[in-house]
Amino acid sequence: MTDSYKQQLHTEEYETARLWRTQVFSSRAWTRHLLFLFAAIGTGIVAWYFRTAEDWGIQWFDFLQGKRGWTEDSTWRMPASASIVLPMAVTTFGMLIIMQLRDRFFRGTEGTGIPQAIAALKTPEGSTRNLMLSWRIAFGKILLLTMGLFSGMTIGREGPSVHVGACFMYLMTRIVHFPAHLVRRGLILGGGGAGIAAAFNAPIAGTIFAFEEIGRSFEKNNAGTIIRTVLVACVVVILLLMLQGMDDPDYLFYGQVNADAGSWNILQWCSVIFIGIIGGFLGGFFAQCVVKGTGLVGFCMKINCWVTPLVIGGSLALLGWASGGESYGSGYPQADQILIEGVEYPWHYPLVKAGASFFSLISGIPGGLFDPSLSVGAGLGQNLIPWVDTLFPGIDHKAIIMMFMVGYFTGVVQSPLTCAVIMVEMTGARYMTIPLIGVAIVAYQCSHLICRTSIYEALAEMFLGKIESEQTAPEPATSSDR
Repeated sequence: MTDSYKQQLHTEEYETARLWRTQVFSSRAWTRHLLFLFAAIGTGIVAWYFRTAEDWGIQWFDFLQGKRGWTEDSTWRMPASASIVLPMAVTTFGMLIIMQLRDRFFRGTEGTGIPQAIAALKTPEGSTRNLMLSWRIAFGKILLLTMGLFSGMTIGREGPSVHVGACFMYLMTRIVHFPAHLVRRGLILGGGGAGIAAAFNAPIAGTIFAFEEIGRSFEKNNAGTIIRTVLVACVVVILLLMLQGMDDPDYLFYGQVNADAGSWNILQWCSVIFIGIIGGFLGGFFAQCVVKGTGLVGFCMKINCWVTPLVIGGSLALLGWASGGESYGSGYPQADQILIEGVEYPWHYPLVKAGASFFSLISGIPGGLFDPSLSVGAGLGQNLIPWVDTLFPGIDHKAIIMMFMVGYFTGVVQSPLTCAVIMVEMTGARYMTIPLIGVAIVAYQCSHLICRTSIYEALAEMFLGKIESEQTAPEPATSSDR
């Protein structure tokens, strides 16, 4: 046995002993593991709460619109005149109140939450990052999203879940020391991925999204942390839903879809390109409009911070009135009815839902875009089924709708793998995996021709610019300075 080999064995034994000492027999390590577990559980609880709050918000707005009673047993309905005026008033003034609270008490909570997590990864450890990830921001995100869900805003819940999850995981570093690579990126990525996964019970998509969109790279040393956080958060949500009386322990977000592309012919496979082109261009156009509109709203808020929210809220209210209330809310019930139940909505549904999502996003209130985008894609697919039937006959209509949902969604967020995988996980349609990935890739390429920078990246840069400008702005002169 050579000396070099003996030295290598000695080094390996030393490293093994050190790992056991620091990772297993160390009180600091166990404290770290427990705090990590608490943060992951907290992320799952918040995601479950957002899901419950969304259900309550839908029921509340159905009551305001006279679609149901105050309780299931109640026979009293909102009068016809009040069922039009009240939802419009709640939406208009709800927008004003949320934007005022955000700017006065919860700066840093604006936007979906995903751009803020991306921005945090781009800033070094210190005061700037603390402006994006804190207990105040986590509480503000929860409060303001809840208000938005009860005010009829067209917002999803995945973005705030990402932001709150990133806050919870990162804030653990203030209590106990974590390895540098986890402090720098791993915990934020883990919390963000867990937020997506727990919101839709899509652990694989949550993990992919953490790398594909939030992190924009694969980092092997952070992979274990991300996967553990995602799994814990998903298990917590499922357990809480089971305690609520959920019958299906697998919990498919939309429900089982039995579409199968295994018997498609060459012509039918060409539909992947057709749908990807339409969804990609429309989604990219929407994303570009949101980026431009967000900048415009920021400028208008500097001019008048009262009129601007009222105009945005009033626009949402008018869309709600014009659509008979269908533009209110996240869009999940409509997408579920279109995809699973085959309910037919008017041809203008995707237009009004996209318009409502646009106004909600440019306002900068806490709220995501996953649910609204998927709902727009479902409506778009339903409208274009006759076209697809004519050009590529024989494709199951649910498969067409799913492909349009993925195509438009990918066009908006430009995260093709996440968009395809999350649809498979939400429907259990594993035999649609290849065509959905194909649609997503085509849609991504088309969207990138219109919106060169992804919507999350663009909004993250705008958010960072705002933070930096506020930090460098000169303080107003005081009497002692004069």
